[in-house]
Amino acid sequence: MKMMQNIIVFQNVMQRGKTMKNLLTKINVIGVLILNKKGDLLFSNALAKNYNYYLEDIVETILKGAHSFSLINYPAEVTSFTEDNQIVVLINPMNELVRLKKETESLQSVRNELNEVINSSIDGIVISDKDGIIIHQNPSYEQITGLSAKDCIGRSLKELEDENVIDASASLKALSENKEVTIIQKISTGSTVLVSAAPIRNKNGEIEKIVNNVRDLTLLNTLESEILQLEQQNQKIHQELELLKGQNDPKLSIIAHSDMMKDVLERALRVAQIDSGILIQGASGVGKEKIVELIHRHSIRKDYPLIKINCGALPESLLESELFGYESGSFTGANQKGKAGLFEAANKGTIFLDEIGEMPLPLQVKLLRVLQEHEITRVGGTKPTPVDIRIIAATHRDLSEMIANGMFREDLYYRLNVIPITIPALKERKDDIIPLIYHFLNGINHKYGLNRKFSIDALNSFANYDWPGNVRELQNLVERIALMSVNSEIDINDLQKELQFNRGAQFSLTASEPSNYIDEVEPLKLRIESFEAKIIKDTIGNFPSIRQAATALKVDQSTLVRKMQKYNIEK
Repeated sequence: MKMMQNIIVFQNVMQRGKTMKNLLTKINVIGVLILNKKGDLLFSNALAKNYNYYLEDIVETILKGAHSFSLINYPAEVTSFTEDNQIVVLINPMNELVRLKKETESLQSVRNELNEVINSSIDGIVISDKDGIIIHQNPSYEQITGLSAKDCIGRSLKELEDENVIDASASLKALSENKEVTIIQKISTGSTVLVSAAPIRNKNGEIEKIVNNVRDLTLLNTLESEILQLEQQNQKIHQELELLKGQNDPKLSIIAHSDMMKDVLERALRVAQIDSGILIQGASGVGKEKIVELIHRHSIRKDYPLIKINCGALPESLLESELFGYESGSFTGANQKGKAGLFEAANKGTIFLDEIGEMPLPLQVKLLRVLQEHEITRVGGTKPTPVDIRIIAATHRDLSEMIANGMFREDLYYRLNVIPITIPALKERKDDIIPLIYHFLNGINHKYGLNRKFSIDALNSFANYDWPGNVRELQNLVERIALMSVNSEIDINDLQKELQFNRGAQFSLTASEPSNYIDEVEPLKLRIESFEAKIIKDTIGNFPSIRQAATALKVDQSTLVRKMQKYNIEK
């Protein structure tokens, strides 16, 4: 249309005579050429001269009879007509159209990328217009709710409510309240979802669209259950703390007759008043937790909490939120008010990080910051919170080897290992074996109303045996033999009878007689491990998941996984 108007204008100009050519030179919005019938150039205005490079092609095309065409290599539209035996050529630049085309293509590209982002989201996304009509939904919405795009797109949300496809619409609620809303929505397919509806406004603040984010509450309920379990564990920890406070002297629960254990207790009591980091090392079951309790009860923090956590018993995500706490909405299923972590709960007290070698590297970085800055930042938060705590760590692993393998931070190791305490294995402290047996047996007799005692031969067998286990294993064995014996005095035969369940492990009657016999049989530790491996292998074969097998065995899932790796057992 614009080109036709230009042609009419120029025809009128030409009809007014050659004097009007002076006016043509002043036109700068369109190129003008005047040719004779042979194609010779009679006139060219300033804009047309920009096309001199294409002039020959333009003239040749016009002489062949073309009246309207475009230049391929330069964005311009060419139109010609004859007036007074002269050929008038108008060249209309197309720069604006090209720009608009590029902007249109760019907008389309952004739109396509936005659709890809929406459609790749694991959350369900539904978009409706200001009238409550659904205009888009991504594939995840159908997977979560069971409602397909053909059932929803183009339909009114009010209709879906009336037909009980959904019990309530977050979009309609957001439109009526003119703000963002979040509701729990029930779908006719049986799904229950969490829907957050966010209005999209124009420059005048009017709602143009509503974007709904839809999440399956199944995962939320699972996380809520896990959080509840953690809270119960935390409550149990506090109950144990109250019991510890009621003890007159924690040293009564630590048996130390050997010189090695006396040195450990002396070292622990000496560092109790020093507020430095302590790293306790020793095999599993040697009594690291008892030493921590002793240190805390004799420290300046004794009137404040002692909180214990096993770093290997929780997944990384839960361990982080348990230690550092979390802010409201930091993750799906989080408490709306947020929650303080164990570092905050232990403020002014002591926190015991057992199995520190199992802590993932990302959390090691955050722990290092706690040690350096004496502050924590909750998961999902930005504001640091100061904490005044003493950290005691323990492990049965070789941290030096883990550092060499890149599994443990060297700077964290030196921060924790300011004062090292190493607890010897039971076989290195044989002077403690008989006192420990008396200690455990007294507790069993009191608990079950029994009057059991060990014969001299039985006690000597325990003392002379090259004990492969640790204190906890000794305690379990004493309890088992005491409960299963039918005699008030437990002798060597009772020991052998009960130990047949450990694949033939036997104790000697004296220190001199058994050596050759013991060398001929498989060591007790290997027999116990072989029996344990068989139990684990049989159990995981009878359950569909490792978690269920761990529940049946009454151990943590992480413990079962470590033992499976130790014995090369695959699911």
